[in-house]
Amino acid sequence: MPPRSWRFLLGLLLLLPFAACGGGSDSYVSPDAVITLQAQYEKPTLTPAGLGATTLRPARYCWAEVRDASSGSLLASGYLGSDGTGRTTVPKGLQVYVQVFADYQVPCADPTSFFMRGSVRNAPLPALPLSKSTFDAFPEWSVTSNTFLADRDGTLSVTALASNRIAGAFNIADQAVTFGAAVRDMDGSTTLRLPDLHTFWTTSTNAADQQRTYPAVLTGSGSTILVSGQSRALFGHQIYGQGSGAPNTETDEWDDGVLQETFARLLFADYSFKPDGSSSLSLLRRDNDNVWVDRGVQSESTAAFVAGYSDFLAGAVRNNSQILDSYVDGAGVARVDVFDLTDHAYVPAAAKGEFARGSVAVSLWGLWKNVLGGGSTGLNTLWAAVRSTAAYPNGTGEYEQATLGCYPTYLQGIASRTTATTWQSALNELALESVPSPDATYFAGTALWLTRSLPFADSGSLQTYVPSLGYYYDRNQSQAWRFVHIGGARTITMTPTSGQDFYLELIGPGGWVAGSYSNPGTTRTLTFTNLAAGTYVARVRAGATTATGTNTYSISVN
Repeated sequence: MPPRSWRFLLGLLLLLPFAACGGGSDSYVSPDAVITLQAQYEKPTLTPAGLGATTLRPARYCWAEVRDASSGSLLASGYLGSDGTGRTTVPKGLQVYVQVFADYQVPCADPTSFFMRGSVRNAPLPALPLSKSTFDAFPEWSVTSNTFLADRDGTLSVTALASNRIAGAFNIADQAVTFGAAVRDMDGSTTLRLPDLHTFWTTSTNAADQQRTYPAVLTGSGSTILVSGQSRALFGHQIYGQGSGAPNTETDEWDDGVLQETFARLLFADYSFKPDGSSSLSLLRRDNDNVWVDRGVQSESTAAFVAGYSDFLAGAVRNNSQILDSYVDGAGVARVDVFDLTDHAYVPAAAKGEFARGSVAVSLWGLWKNVLGGGSTGLNTLWAAVRSTAAYPNGTGEYEQATLGCYPTYLQGIASRTTATTWQSALNELALESVPSPDATYFAGTALWLTRSLPFADSGSLQTYVPSLGYYYDRNQSQAWRFVHIGGARTITMTPTSGQDFYLELIGPGGWVAGSYSNPGTTRTLTFTNLAAGTYVARVRAGATTATGTNTYSISVN
């Protein structure tokens, strides 16, 4: 018999009582048994003290397959509901079982569509390029029930256990469902869709198989975007899963805040602007690399905002201020790092402000909880501001149309959506993290950029570090030079003058325009024959540096 889908079978089941109650004296006996599927997983609760009590959670919206135990034939398949259940019918007398996969679908209002799909794959993140067939061959984590004799209606239950690590995969999937549903509800659009997000998670004890990465689009030969059968671009990332307890190892499956911060980076990933990957843009503007920066130091303004906003979302979608990261230290002791979005003492006083990732995240949480009511309306406001395209004079703008996509320009979108009284309360909240008012005086100052009239020639210096330290995004490793362009031709030239490499980028309303990154240590030039009028910044930042020190450069815009 052909396999049956939930959607078809739910419609069929509605008819069963009527069939049983038809006219005449003969009673109707169905040849099928109605099977209720129930899938759940064990979830140990992570606290600052470590793993605590275990509860059972439903495997929300996960893919399930009912099969004939003797032949393995597929009898029915589909996504479970929000409570981890589904119903189907099978011919009476069959021995059946259900296999539930850590493969999920976040629904949307349109019953013929979906908001987001993804899975948890039992493998390390593959190298690119990658063929679609190779991707499909990576196994999904799953759990299989015992067999059930379908001689009557009944319930077929299955539970993924934490002891064999399978429950961890379902928690990862469930956190992705939480993320997708939160983005769907915050945006409120009937048309917004996200690409597919696939998490690679392996319990391999080989250190080479373990890493944590942010989501990135998967590509095949010729850099073609891999897409699903539903025309969604495939994004992949990896999280830690080495659970041996050996020194310097880490597992992420119960670190819900870490998972959410990782998922949030999908919104800032290249090719996420359209669900099919047909645009190279990110859904949310990003004017620097999609990287981790330290929460307690001052970073380049746009990198600090992306990281801080992702931390805020990691707490907001769970309504939990704590981002907990469990690991085993070098001495073999289990530890849990705690970043609490209510902690105004986390970022050192000297580092607080709009350039500190931790201050961005903590102040956003304070705006939500203490100024905007702490509910869905306030959260929608904080989301709307990062999607705003309002343009202001002098190129400041709100986030999407500003000269730089950073915390001060984002905050203008909050100010425009609140009353004067509420905004004053917001400024008081921001002051707790030393975040200044994003007013005309601030944008005319030198904290965010240096403003020059055209043409100009100037010089500057940046801090550089040896590659082994991995420092490239600190605040003192970049400088933005702001200028007003009236339209037409423009040439920007930057020359390193003390032996270290610097990148040159042009950023303006709407985001990144152009950049020069190859041929380390050489003069870099950006030439435009018909650059649109607007207020731009030429940003110089640390590139392929080789030594620690303060190094210089010259810059001209003609």
